Amino acid sequence: MEAFVSSARRKGSAVVVGLDPDPRHLPPELLGRERERALTEAEAVREFCLGVLEAVESEAAAVKLQLAYFERLGPEGMRVYAHLIEASHALGLPTIADAKRGDVGHVAAAYAEAHLSVYDATGVTVNPYMGADAVEPFLEEARRLGRGGGVFVLVATSNSSAPDVQDSSTPPLYETASRLVASLGEAGETGYLDAGAVVGATRPEVGRRVRELLPEALFLAPGYGAQKGDASGVKALLDPRGAGVLVNSSRGILRAFEGQTSPGGDYRSAAREAARRMREDLEAAGVRA
Repeated sequence: MEAFVSSARRKGSAVVVGLDPDPRHLPPELLGRERERALTEAEAVREFCLGVLEAVESEAAAVKLQLAYFERLGPEGMRVYAHLIEASHALGLPTIADAKRGDVGHVAAAYAEAHLSVYDATGVTVNPYMGADAVEPFLEEARRLGRGGGVFVLVATSNSSAPDVQDSSTPPLYETASRLVASLGEAGETGYLDAGAVVGATRPEVGRRVRELLPEALFLAPGYGAQKGDASGVKALLDPRGAGVLVNSSRGILRAFEGQTSPGGDYRSAAREAARRMREDLEAAGVRA
């Protein structure tokens, strides 16, 4: 996870900007050009995301790309996905492919090679429900590439129905997933395991328990902002050094322009301001890179 930790420390920011570009919620200037057929949906998404990337570069530690929004756009969308990963890296921002893949070993290996090698993402999210052989190929590919990336394993997610499954057994499934992360991860130069954990900012009590089980793991914390997670919830996830958490916001940054008083306002400046406020909010709560 060296690439993520180094970027966060260099920027003094724990902010991850999530690219979840829904074509129905693009800025008016891009929607208008799309309706006039001056842009395809994929071209509009590409222009929008590039504008956001350039705007938030100074405030963000990393970028998370949600695969579903690019897959929905077909082959052209996957070309946009590849271009945005390349553009993020050119700006010095490591990338997380939010793929949530999980399958038997040989299939997982193909997914790992696709996203970490072919598309060149720095890290990837993985679903551990099928066990260790669904996770290990991703770790093996990340280690083979040697770029300081890693794998973020779904442990305690931020969605409202997650407890129905993740908290329902004895021990809870999130504890089983935590122990899997601990058993598979290898420590890097920064001291963090190359297997990280996805732990929602909306679940601070669960997050405290996961942190007890994973003191050396880097957490990716979704749920800040639109899902009502906040800096106090993130603070519960910090490691013994008072760090170890990357915090994602997607809609709160991408759709910040919708809260502007003047219609058709600059979505770039709105995204930058939202990312800046998020970074300052996390800093004020003692969340540091």
